[in-house]
Amino acid sequence: MGLFSKLKDYHAELEEVLDSKYFSASIKSLLFSMIYKSEICYEDFQKVKKSVRTKEDFLNEIIEVIRLYCDNIKVVEPDSNQAKLLIKNNVKALTNEKERSILTYPTESSLLYAISDISPKYFYINGNFPLKTLLQNILVNGYNLNNEEILRDFNGWSWDKVYDDEFRYIDNLIYQNLLVILGEKFLYEWRTYGSTRKDFLEDAKQFIKYFTNNEKYIKDLYKMVYLASSEKDREKIDEGLKEKAKLLKKMENKIKFIDDAKNRKMKLNNKIQRMDLALNDKKILIKELKKVNAKLEKDKKIKLVSTYRKRLTKEREKYVNEIKEIDYILKPSNFLNEKKAIEETLNFYRCKDKFEETLIDWQKEFLYFIDKKINKMNTRDELIDILYEIRYYSKLKISKDTYLSDFEEIENSIDKILKKVITKLCKLGAMKIFSMDINLNCEIIKYALDTNIIELEDTRVALKCDNEGLIIKVYDKEAFEKQGRKRTKITENSLEVKQNRKIKLFN
Repeated sequence: MGLFSKLKDYHAELEEVLDSKYFSASIKSLLFSMIYKSEICYEDFQKVKKSVRTKEDFLNEIIEVIRLYCDNIKVVEPDSNQAKLLIKNNVKALTNEKERSILTYPTESSLLYAISDISPKYFYINGNFPLKTLLQNILVNGYNLNNEEILRDFNGWSWDKVYDDEFRYIDNLIYQNLLVILGEKFLYEWRTYGSTRKDFLEDAKQFIKYFTNNEKYIKDLYKMVYLASSEKDREKIDEGLKEKAKLLKKMENKIKFIDDAKNRKMKLNNKIQRMDLALNDKKILIKELKKVNAKLEKDKKIKLVSTYRKRLTKEREKYVNEIKEIDYILKPSNFLNEKKAIEETLNFYRCKDKFEETLIDWQKEFLYFIDKKINKMNTRDELIDILYEIRYYSKLKISKDTYLSDFEEIENSIDKILKKVITKLCKLGAMKIFSMDINLNCEIIKYALDTNIIELEDTRVALKCDNEGLIIKVYDKEAFEKQGRKRTKITENSLEVKQNRKIKLFN
């Protein structure tokens, strides 16, 4: 009764929302199916990933988004003429926030992606950070993919990572990295906090630095965002950073820089004073307009006084903002912070590093963070949770044909931290010891963990020695999952468990 009563509650909530919407019967049916399947699949999603919000929070938010931001939903068949728009943009759904409209393929997972995409998302980044727009877009895409995963990779009884032609691999990897490092609560606040008063990126940097004692992860992250962007975006970024480089050079001579800034501020204040005289006195405004028009070509002359007033007001606002920037940087602590920030961003200016090498360095830093985190863990539950996260991470891809674990250096780092977690769990008595040979024991457990079994606690292992080595059979409870062989000289005495018996992985 508990399950069905909850389903009925969400069904009723959605039905109440849809009563005020002019959706077709087929769209309403698809929405009900999406909510139903999301609730069914969420429990497995939560077990596999760990870094997620509660099912209640997720479903309530999705229904609220439908209520507030979805007024028009259209679905298109993959082989129809209408689908060409989606194919052209290489997406499974298009949204228009202003018109509150969605165009999507007629599947629950595509619709869930679209509803996630149309919801307001801020991910504010303070200041004039050169990668601001790119990083915000990556976080938005990552959030959408993370939501869609509930229906894309889970079906209520199994888990299977699915990647399609539209999948944004690096966006997903960046988001999954930050989800593990910062946690769901932090990313939720960053996504929904509609103000620039809190510097989430700086908070993230400080949190990571606390664990790693360096800023390499963030610096490599910036490089990845830069290298993964289009050539056109990189050219635009380089142009802006070129100006930053010039500013940094000026800041090296602090005394001259401050004097120049003060002189610039004085000139701007004089300009604003002259503008204020014109804006407050129509005769002066008309006189100034005549002076301006005298310098312009005939087809570019300003005809209306009101047009000139608007232009002057806009120009005044620009000068006021520039004065604010000068006032900010003239404060000693701000001067040093700004200088440091420019030096940091210039780290990826016209970056010539190879994408693959940067990716490996960046992910080694991520695993270094995980390793440091593991050092602070001592309880069964938190160690098992990190075991789930390591397993999930090892199944992530960076392209259609390449897993993260395909890179030897990344795989070696994964093996190292996996061995540390397994050793800790065995010492706690939480995980079965199959052999007193630590390396053999870790190899057996590592093989058993490399499955799509949703609940690792259901994993069973059966071992058998023969002339060729060790046969390892893995079961999901009683159901056979897979079999492998470790070709090494081994005897029955090397094992701490009886052969041919299904042994639970966890005590």
